Amino acid sequence: PPEREIVDGKIRSFFTGEWIDAELGTKRPLAVMLNNTSAALPMSGISNASVIYECPVEGRITRWMGIFEDWEDLSRIGSVRSCRLYYLHFAQEFDAVYAHFGQASYAREALNSGDFDVLSGATAGIDSPATAMYDRISRPGKATEHTLYAFPSGIQKDIERKGFDMEMPEDYPGKFRFADAGETAEYEGYPEAVILKPGGTGGKNGFGGVKARFEYNPVDRSYYRYTYGNPHVDELTGEQLAVANVIFQYCDGNVLDAKDYLHFASQSQGNRCTVFTNGKMIEGYWSNPGELGTPARYYEENGQEITLNTVTTFICIIWNDYAQDVVIE
Repeated sequence: PPEREIVDGKIRSFFTGEWIDAELGTKRPLAVMLNNTSAALPMSGISNASVIYECPVEGRITRWMGIFEDWEDLSRIGSVRSCRLYYLHFAQEFDAVYAHFGQASYAREALNSGDFDVLSGATAGIDSPATAMYDRISRPGKATEHTLYAFPSGIQKDIERKGFDMEMPEDYPGKFRFADAGETAEYEGYPEAVILKPGGTGGKNGFGGVKARFEYNPVDRSYYRYTYGNPHVDELTGEQLAVANVIFQYCDGNVLDAKDYLHFASQSQGNRCTVFTNGKMIEGYWSNPGELGTPARYYEENGQEITLNTVTTFICIIWNDYAQDVVIE
């Protein structure tokens, strides 16, 4: 595991590379399933996520999972949606407590196994559900399924009731390599990449249905997110989501049944990835040899680990079957 030291009460975050309060930086994060359908937007609290995952689900739309280190001061997070097994697997790379409301049948055995710390909302088929953290708010014009949120005061109550140990394990190996504090990973001489479309120009190809797009702004060195052709705004701040790094992580996937439920392999020792940071494109591969929960790390083709810039990272899980649809300009 990387050596971390506390300096003046601060420690570098495993997940953003920032110097944060040591008390916060030594606690386990919260992974929350988030509703990304057009009818459910805007989301609340997403700008506070340290890492964001976007993966295809049935119907070839996408669902998000936010990894939250700093969530206690938010008024709410959501709207919250149901679990798919591969999200639970990705959440383990952060040693996160996993929060969801409802689940596909394929995930129920794992959620009830006792092998994972989970905060399950819907009670059908779930042992010991969370009872304090989830509630609905009025959203005129929105269907009931888009009104369910996680509330921080209740989150803490459910964590305490279930007795989860919230300290990060001492042997946690880390997920990312970050530039040194105050420095920038420039990647001079690498190809420029200003517009990123993980699903191409559209169509129901496993990602394109949401018309996902990132646009790089060299002024603040950030990638701004667009969803369904519009700026992706955090309802709590009114601001468009912007991140420092975007990773296209290519995964093997398969269709499980006639209802189009999907599954993606979260373990690999050589599947392709493309990392975007500081307006540059770095081609390589991702690898997480070991048991489930070993964090995937990202490497150039020559085996050198890719260095990210500090603050938020957005990871798009790209289905290998549709890799040819990705557009980078």
